[in-house]
Amino acid sequence: MKDSEGDKSMASVFLIGLEQEIAFQISRALAAERHRIELKPRGIDARDLMGADIIFAGGEPLQYLSLLRRVREERPALPFVVVTRIPETTAWLDALEAGATDYCSAPFEARQIHWLMEAALPGRRKIAAA
Repeated sequence: MKDSEGDKSMASVFLIGLEQEIAFQISRALAAERHRIELKPRGIDARDLMGADIIFAGGEPLQYLSLLRRVREERPALPFVVVTRIPETTAWLDALEAGATDYCSAPFEARQIHWLMEAALPGRRKIAAA
């Protein structure tokens, strides 16, 4: 979580399988905090996520649930937020039961993304304040 200048508040945020508009909204919401945003392909292998501090994933439920299960095998503590346009309670519960850290239904506001980051990476605010 450090950049070349030693800023410990910066996180590596991986966006996987998100619609272009949703990925852009998340990137824009986090731009002021100087997080490193990386767009990754849907079929990425869980081992290729070693640099991530948090994942925002979307797409079809079978896609993000499959990735989530693979990530949980490789990196059980990695924060994983599902972001979709599917607002149904069943989709939300399926994601949480599979191990998602949180679930966000689009459309959303920038402050929701900030809240999700703070909830998923609780030490971030303390480190940034130090």
